[in-house]
Formats: sequence, C-alpha cells, structure tokens
Amino acid sequence: MKKYLNQNTLLLSIAFVLAVYTVSFPFAEYPWVVSDGPSWYGLDVSWQMTLNYARAMHWTWGKDIIYTYGPLGFLGTRLGFGVSRWAFLLFDIFFVANMFYLFRDFLRLNNNKWLATAILFAFTIVMEPSHRTDMSWVITLFAFYWMYRSHKEAKYKYLLLACINIVICFFLKLNAGLVGMVFFAGHLLNLYVFKKVNLLKAGGTLLVLAAMTGLGAIIFHVSLPGYLKGALSTIKGYNSIMFIEGELYSAQENNIAVLFYSLLAFIVIFIIALIREKKYSEIYYSLLVFAYAFLLRKQACLRNDFGHYFEFFSYIPIVFLTGNFLSSFRKNQKPVFAFMFVFTMLSLLYTSERPQRTIDEAVTRRYSGLGAYFDMFLHYPGNSFLNNKHKRYIPERVLSRIGKKPVDIFPWDSEYLIENGLNYQPRPVFQSFSAFTDYLEQMNYDNYLKKGPDYLIYDYETIDDRYPFNDDLLVNFFICKNYNFVDSFTSNGRWRAVLEKKPSPQPIEMVKPKEGMFRINRDIPIDWVMVMKMDVNLTAWGKAQSVLYREPMLRIRMKRANGSSVAYRVSKEMLKAGVMVDRWVNSNQDYVKYMTDKNMLDRFISVRVEADSDFYKREIKVAYYNIK
Repeated sequence: MKKYLNQNTLLLSIAFVLAVYTVSFPFAEYPWVVSDGPSWYGLDVSWQMTLNYARAMHWTWGKDIIYTYGPLGFLGTRLGFGVSRWAFLLFDIFFVANMFYLFRDFLRLNNNKWLATAILFAFTIVMEPSHRTDMSWVITLFAFYWMYRSHKEAKYKYLLLACINIVICFFLKLNAGLVGMVFFAGHLLNLYVFKKVNLLKAGGTLLVLAAMTGLGAIIFHVSLPGYLKGALSTIKGYNSIMFIEGELYSAQENNIAVLFYSLLAFIVIFIIALIREKKYSEIYYSLLVFAYAFLLRKQACLRNDFGHYFEFFSYIPIVFLTGNFLSSFRKNQKPVFAFMFVFTMLSLLYTSERPQRTIDEAVTRRYSGLGAYFDMFLHYPGNSFLNNKHKRYIPERVLSRIGKKPVDIFPWDSEYLIENGLNYQPRPVFQSFSAFTDYLEQMNYDNYLKKGPDYLIYDYETIDDRYPFNDDLLVNFFICKNYNFVDSFTSNGRWRAVLEKKPSPQPIEMVKPKEGMFRINRDIPIDWVMVMKMDVNLTAWGKAQSVLYREPMLRIRMKRANGSSVAYRVSKEMLKAGVMVDRWVNSNQDYVKYMTDKNMLDRFISVRVEADSDFYKREIKVAYYNIK
C-alpha cells in the first residue's frame, strides 16, 4: 500500500511539473513591428493588434469586426496590448490544470510508467514554447479528452469541462470552436445510443452548452449570427485562395504524409480491434483523433508555408493524450505503445529541422522560461506595448490634418493608426486581402456607405500575386467615386496616398448590360465593361482535391490594348464576387490616376481564365457590369 502511494505521488508530481512547463512562454508578447522589408511583414501583427484594439473599443464581433479569431483571440496571440495580466494568469492556470489531467491519466493508463514519462517529456518539447495561434488546437484536444472521460464515466463535471473548453475555443477561434461543438453533439449521440446517458441528460447538456455560448456572446460583445456567417465566409474564401504557389516545402509535405497516413493506418487497425472486441462505443473517439489529424494536415497543406507545416509536426503527437488508445486495451498495450513511441520520435525529428528548433534548443527554450514568465507577470506591462511609432512614421502635417476624425488604412497595416493614436475606424473585414467572397465585400461596402471614415491612408498592395484592385472590389470603386487625393508620404519604403471623403458620398450602382457562356483557357472579350462576375465550377475530381488537399489553381490572364498581358491569382469565390477588368492599375500612383482620370491608364480588351480542365468544368457563365 505504501509503495503504491509513493508511486502514485511520484506520478502526480511528474504530471504536475511537466504540465506547468507546457504553459506559453513568454508571459505576454510585444508587437513585432519592423521598419523595413516587404509590406507583408506587417500583416500578422496588424490583425493581432486590431483584435486587441477591437476589445478595448468594445466593438461587436460579427458586426464591427469580422474575423475567424474572436474576442478571446489574445489568449492565442499572447499580445499584451489592452489585456490585464490577470486574464493571462487565470487562463494559464486553467490550461495547466487541463494538461495535468491529461498527463496524469496518460501515466496511470500506461503499463510502462518510465517510458510513458519519456514520451510526455517529448510531448513538452515538440510543442512550441509559445503556443500562439495553435492554442485553439490544444483547447480542442482538451475538449476531446473530457468527452472521452465522460464516455468512461458519464459524470456531469466531465461534460461541463468539455463544454467550458469548447466555449473558450469558440470565442478564441471560431472554426475550431465549431468543430468542437459538432463533435460534442456527436459525442452525446454516441452516449445516448449506447445507453450511457438518457435523452434528458443529453438534451440538458446541449442546452448548457448553448446557454454558455449565449452568455459568452453577451459578455464578449458578439453578434452570434454575424460572427458565424462572417467567419464561415472567411474560411470559405480562405480555403480557395490562401495557398502559396509552387512546391517550396515539398520535403515537409512528404514528412506530413508519412505521419498522417501512418496514423490513419494505425486508427483503422485500432478500430478493427475494437470491433472484434465489440467495443463499438469506443470507435467514435478514434474517429475524433482522425478528424483532428485531418484538419491539422488540411491547415498545413492549405497555406503550405514553413510555419504551418511545422505546426503539424508540433501538435499531431498530442492526440495520444485523449486516453482512448491506452484505455481500450490495458492488457495488450505494447503494439499501441510501440507505434506511439516511434510516431512521437519522428515528430520530434521533423520539428528539429526547423531553424532554432534543434532538440537541445527546444529543451532549453521549454525548460528555462518559467523564471522569465513570473518576472514578466510581476512587472507587467513593463515597457508600453505601443512604443513603435517611429517604425510606423506618419508626417506631422498628415497627423494634424486627420486629427481625431475617423480614419482607415489599406490594405492591412493598422499599426500606423494604432501606434500614432489616431481614431481607427476600419471596415469590418479590416485586411483587404481577406475580403474574398461576395458576402464579405458587401459587408465592407455597406459599412463604408453608412459610415465611411473621413480619411484613408491608402497603399495599393496585395499578397500571393493577386490583382490588388480585386481585394475589396466594391469598396475600391466606392473610394474612387467618393474620396479625393489630398496628400501623400513615404514610409517604410512605400509611397502612400492620403484620401479625404467628399462632403456628400454617393452609392455606386452596378449595371448589367449582358451575360454569356464562355470556356476556360479561351479569350473572353471585355466589350468596355468594368467588372465581370464568373461562375466557375469544379469537376468531381476538383472537388475531391479541394476537400482532401487544397483547391486547384486558378489564374486570370488580362490582355491589354497594346497586345501584352498580365496574369493574376484568383479563386472561384473571387470570380463569383467580381473582378475588375477596366484598366491596368499597377501602383499607388496608378490608383490615384484611376480616381482622377482613368483614361491615362491602359485598358484591358479581353480576359482568359486559366485552369486545368481536369479540375474545372469547361463552361463559364460570365455576367458583365458597369459601375456608375
């Protein structure tokens, strides 16, 4: 008995210490603002600062601001601007408590305690020291763990803890929260089917989840219909355009395939074993693990950049913490444990290929940050979180002209306005490259029509080889009609226009003179119109690739009157919302010319949608529009 108690105390101590060291380091982040380099360097810090600014200004999510991250997004970014240190600390205590239970059960369920401890240690160093935007994945995993606990023992406290994690995730990052809600509903159905809960308990639990979500919406200033529709539209548009062209990281993608398909094979074998043992109610939780892995892989391959690939390696091994793999076959754990060990070591090996993420560096970063964590907590906020005005230079004459009047900035660099203390009043989709569906474009246009800001700081720029005018298409036409060019300045190597709203702004009117049917990879005459809307549809093979991997590439080639052509990235959603085919606007100066006298610019005479006919249907429906 004494030996058992000593071992149990030791296991609890190990679980607690390791859990404490999984907390995000550092305690809080300062905005990473640079004064040179490509303009996209300011992209991530822009949305992070805007989320915190929105909280401070009590904007309504789903109405004043549309984004996939919600009012608790700061728990992932750890950006300290406008956030109490107590909010971070309370969340971290909650985080460590959840992780402790995962680690404790992992040790208890494992027959080989010391090898299990070694694997847990590997888990701690394979994860990023600061979880940042991957926090939603970890919180989702917490919810899965409590679902499985409530499957083993259908206690209210386990169901409640699953609900709490799902609601936090919902207001941290909507898409992850929605995934959690869908799978939680499936979990309750699974419990009901296998007679672990009655209908009253299952329905009551769903009502508790709904009530917690509704209460959170009130507390955090969220319009649930707008929050859901806006974020889902953002996800829809993101999935169709936000991948990087080319195969820059094919080695990382191959490594992901090794891990993903080996995990898939393991899950299939595991489910077969469950069926043989007639443990049918356990199957659902293996499917949850697969869904988690599939979505994590989908995110990595969708954006296909360096950071997203390594997020997969860092957060895929922790799926083994949900408990079901070890709990289902306590007497025959060796095959499961062997796979788990090899899988984790491979993940650790792949993460070590990242710069400054060798194994010894990962250990040092993970296990040397606790002192700095508490030091920053005690001296929070220390230096002001807004101390980069010199890196976002705006001339004094421009600042004086704008004064306290509402101002917005294009395409995304909100640091200019926040760091300089201006009255930042953005469109709901505050980064133009994200307004890539007709719904999001309309939301921004309606906002400008109703309460467009008095001033704009405008930089004609985009990402991923798109045509900048097509980002926020309707708002761009509204600006050209209702704003005047009044000043300019150069900052961070970019010439920027200062635009002032006219006294009586007028709505734009879209007139459709005709429509017709055309084919991909063939020229489509423009006939002097300004906008084309196109319905481009995927084949069955294209739909499969879009779901399982990423949407096949689309380009629009635009031929100028002088015979030369330019090609830009587009997506199904962007073509559906409309593309500008009037003139070639290629710089900030060209944009100002388009506002004042567009005849100074080259006009387009035809366009061609370039696509692989294996993935896209050949017929295209095209609607022509003029703007008045």
